[in-house]
Amino acid sequence: MAVSLQTRVFYGLKTDIAGNAHYVTDAEILYPVGNALAIHNVLQHQQKLIRLPDKYHANVICISPNKKYVALSEVGDKPVISVYDISSLKRKKLLGIPYDAPGVTKFTCLGFTFDSKNLVAITGEPDQTMLFYNWERGKVESTYKLTNSQNPLAIANVLACNPTDATVVAIGGPYTFKFLTVSETVWRPYGFAKAENLLVCSMAWLDGDRLLVGTEDGRVLYLENGDLKNMYRMSDTVSMNLKIREEYVMPTATSSQITLEAGDDVTWQQNVDCLIAFPRGFAYAHGAGTVVLYEKEGKHKYTKRNVYVIPQRVVRDDDPDLYRINTINVNPSFDRLIIAAGWSQLYYATLWGPDLQMDPEPQKLKIMGQPLHHGPISGLATCAWKPVFMTCGELDRSVRLWDFETESLIMLKQYDEDISTIALHPMGLFCLIGFTDKLRFMSILIDDLLPMHEIAIRNCKTVRFSSNGHLFAAVNGNVVQVYTTIGFYNPFVLKGHTGKVKALLWSQTDLKMLSMGAEGAIYEWDMNTGTRSGEFIWKGIALRDIALSSDTSFTYCIAHDDHIREIKENVIIREFRLPGRTMQQMIMGKDDLTLFITSPGGVIISLKSPLQSPIESTDFHIHCVDITQIALSYNENCLISVAKDGSLCIWKLYSPEGKIMKMGRDLPYTNEVLIGKGDLEEKIHSIKNLTVRLRELETEHAYKLRQIDVQHNDKLRDVHQGYCEAIRELRDKIENLQEDHVSEINDMNVEIVKMKATHEEAMQQMENDYEAKLITEYDKYQAFEERTNAMRENYEMQLKNLAKRDAEELQRTVTKYEALLHEKKVQLEEASDEMTHKERVHERLMAQIEDDADREILEIRTRYENVLHAERQINLKLKGEAGVMRNKFMASQRDVDDLKRQVHRVQSEYAQFHKNIQDLEKQIADLKKEIAERDTTIESKEQQIYDMKRTNQELEKFKFVLNYKIEELKSQIEPRDREIQELKDKIRSMEEELMSLHKTNENLKLQLNEEREKLHVARQEIDREVQKNKRCQQLLRKIRVDIVDASELVHEPNALKTAVTNLYHKYSADDEFLRSRKADVDAQCEFIRQRDHMERTIASLKKQMRQDTSVGDKDLKMTEENSMLIVELNALREELKEARERILHMESLLGLTQKDVQPAEARKILEQAYRGYQELQEKYTKQIQEHQQIILALKEDIKLLLSKVPCEETEGEKTLS
Repeated sequence: MAVSLQTRVFYGLKTDIAGNAHYVTDAEILYPVGNALAIHNVLQHQQKLIRLPDKYHANVICISPNKKYVALSEVGDKPVISVYDISSLKRKKLLGIPYDAPGVTKFTCLGFTFDSKNLVAITGEPDQTMLFYNWERGKVESTYKLTNSQNPLAIANVLACNPTDATVVAIGGPYTFKFLTVSETVWRPYGFAKAENLLVCSMAWLDGDRLLVGTEDGRVLYLENGDLKNMYRMSDTVSMNLKIREEYVMPTATSSQITLEAGDDVTWQQNVDCLIAFPRGFAYAHGAGTVVLYEKEGKHKYTKRNVYVIPQRVVRDDDPDLYRINTINVNPSFDRLIIAAGWSQLYYATLWGPDLQMDPEPQKLKIMGQPLHHGPISGLATCAWKPVFMTCGELDRSVRLWDFETESLIMLKQYDEDISTIALHPMGLFCLIGFTDKLRFMSILIDDLLPMHEIAIRNCKTVRFSSNGHLFAAVNGNVVQVYTTIGFYNPFVLKGHTGKVKALLWSQTDLKMLSMGAEGAIYEWDMNTGTRSGEFIWKGIALRDIALSSDTSFTYCIAHDDHIREIKENVIIREFRLPGRTMQQMIMGKDDLTLFITSPGGVIISLKSPLQSPIESTDFHIHCVDITQIALSYNENCLISVAKDGSLCIWKLYSPEGKIMKMGRDLPYTNEVLIGKGDLEEKIHSIKNLTVRLRELETEHAYKLRQIDVQHNDKLRDVHQGYCEAIRELRDKIENLQEDHVSEINDMNVEIVKMKATHEEAMQQMENDYEAKLITEYDKYQAFEERTNAMRENYEMQLKNLAKRDAEELQRTVTKYEALLHEKKVQLEEASDEMTHKERVHERLMAQIEDDADREILEIRTRYENVLHAERQINLKLKGEAGVMRNKFMASQRDVDDLKRQVHRVQSEYAQFHKNIQDLEKQIADLKKEIAERDTTIESKEQQIYDMKRTNQELEKFKFVLNYKIEELKSQIEPRDREIQELKDKIRSMEEELMSLHKTNENLKLQLNEEREKLHVARQEIDREVQKNKRCQQLLRKIRVDIVDASELVHEPNALKTAVTNLYHKYSADDEFLRSRKADVDAQCEFIRQRDHMERTIASLKKQMRQDTSVGDKDLKMTEENSMLIVELNALREELKEARERILHMESLLGLTQKDVQPAEARKILEQAYRGYQELQEKYTKQIQEHQQIILALKEDIKLLLSKVPCEETEGEKTLS
């Protein structure tokens, strides 16, 4: 199995994700880096990673209020939301859009409710929808459409869930703002919603009722209970009193549009972004890299306390968007903010320090963790003596020295010019840095890089120290210059590459060096002599990287394809394929047991080495962009990888058995550093001064402590005396109070006895009075019950009579309506005028019947409601009077319940009447439907009339055109026929010439094929000769080897004689050798004869080809002319065909289908056709006028019917209410 990798630490930050930094605890921070979510403990310097799927592109991150879950939205054709458990680092749920949403590729914002049980998400354009997930169950509980058809610029991209109510959500964005509340899965807006002129960019809840909204024009809106209370321009606001109503002016549409269309460098710097509220205040981003903090002073007042700014950084391409703040988050203790901007770096601010009154200057934000690169890391180098490695940035122009054991940055050096390459000396005390003008050799001091020597190589892209550090090689275009590290003289200049040198590789013994060029050549150099000892040239292939074995016996190389090639003795001996993989860099360990290759997209492939077919490999994907460099530490238990997005990963290497990789000889690292003599003397002097100052401070501190002790003892004595006097006074007061208390208790006991006696007498009197009142009320109740029973019987009789009468009337009405409807249908079939008249009569009758029924129902309802109201008033009065006697009044309460049941029965009867009314309304709807069908019939007739008009107009136009074209075609047909005949003759002659040319070409092709076959036979013969030549070279190589062996026996004559004799018998005396030699001579003669024959044949063929070329040019010209004539002939044929069709059509219209028609007869037929056309036109005109009159009459009837229908509906609504 291949060597496995495990991440130790992964540095970086993805800045294209909203909400890309969150506090999990006071010490742990969650942020995206590469293809993972990192949870970094800044105190313990530990990191946990949540691995994301490959090619995962997130755009929003949201963390739950209980800090247990994190949600990510993925961009794609089908966007999804992944919810991860922070403690277990595993995905809990995968949420998608439960309906088909074409064109929606992302979620614009996410938010957990305050109880962390639900997740609110808003989909992207074009169809924006708010989805309310119960994410634990994985289902959508409710949805709400957010698309604004009135304003296409309105977008919802800001979301704020209420911190105390899971059913309330605030949504905002450009020209969008809404408060939403849900009731039984239905979302409804409420409160302030005038967002047509608002460009909302952030929101934060102060508590469950109060909301702050930030806009793109630098304002903050304060809303309470859904209503807009105040508006503040934050650039001018120092203190905010939310209780005081201030004058404000809502922004106009023009100003908002101007703000939105302004340039980015102006627009976002006015935004109030990243609003975040916490118990002691709130903070927001306003301006380039600026964070403003407001502190809470009382319930309604907030005061501007601090301003924090991102420190300036040096970068090659200065972009203002780098200072645009993306995220602000507060820790659970509310004493620290974390800020993320366009830089690949997290910043933090410590809250509640000196305010603006103490320090009016803005405070600079501090870097969280290690200072990281911004942009691609173009260089990476390691050393042997120290656990350090060096990196350089392409955009930030910095060189950084890291310690991979402590996982920290040791030193940072910033430059004002571009850095092209770096190399670290094996001792770790020196380095090479390539600048645009020169290559500099530098000493690594304790806190600085000191230049020692400069080499005139401009923009050097590749430089490497030798394995032992005594030499270094630098690339200068297509030349490699080798220098010594002591005297910096140039012993070798290695030339031979025709393209730029892309890679250098030293052997472990420094005796050989490999160089790889862009032209596809790999050269092996002998570093003792500076000469080329081997080469491998592969023209037309773009090589990517090379790796050399520990014993320099073989080399691996990778190119732009998916093959790994093993080169030995300047020949490819084996090829290994990684299907579907494009390879970029390659590195191999010192013992040839580890081999790593990088692939696009940030993939590191670990291969089992030495390579065997099939290849065993393992992929490790943590970067999300291409890896620029990889390097192994000297002890090979650590791998460093850097990428184009500035991310840096340190990996631990594990053997296939799961153990940490170790070298056979483990060398200890050194911790010594270089320091200048002046710096050392200065530091020693400062240490001495500080030591003296420390002793003085200790003496001063001891003296002050003694003085403080004396003062403290005096104060303690005075306090003790005061306490003793106060205790004595308090004891005296307590004794006096106890005596007063005893006397008061005795007085209270006497008063209580008196009050009890008085209370018993009052209670007895009250009981007697209540019994008398109860008897009186009982008599009244008996009388009321009798009246109620009589009233109930009377009402029941009336209800029965009313129900019977209404049923009869309804039956009569239905019967009459059906008869009338039947009559109307018959009349509609007979004539439209009678139908409209009957419909009017029917509508009047139906309206009268419905009015009568509605009037009766309304009267009955009002009468019964008055009765019920009176009864309820009486019941309430009785309940109020009999409240004290509730136990004896239970029997009467049951009677009241019976009355209520009777009322419910009356209401049910009323519901039956209401149902009858609804049936009648359904009948009205059927009639309306019939009217609508007749409208469609009228419209279809109107369409037919319109089509007939258009047909008449087209016939008139067509008649005029035909009259004109008949005359024109008669004058054109005869000369065209003559031209067609002439062209046919020309075509016939040209076809004959073309056939002769085809025959000539066929003969030439046959001759060419014969010559190709002869050439093929000659090539086969050459191949056989090449094979014989190779065999002879092998034989010569064997003879050369035997001669070398025999030369070693020069000092032994007998043995030398025997060896020479054996050589003669082995090679010269062999019949096969003589035969092969004779055959070689014969073959050489035959080859010379064949060569002469082939040269003569080729000369004759060239001559014939020149002649054929001249003839072919003539033929080509004739062919082109022929094709032009054919095209023109086809066009004329098409015109003739169209003309004939038009003539036939006109003849068929005019009736001239006979062969022989006289001009007078033709003129007569034309006049008849024209006269018939006029009659037809007059006939259709009369029909159109009649139809238009019918349509007008029908429209008037429909208007009358429609004017009646709304009145009937409103009356029905009144009766229902």
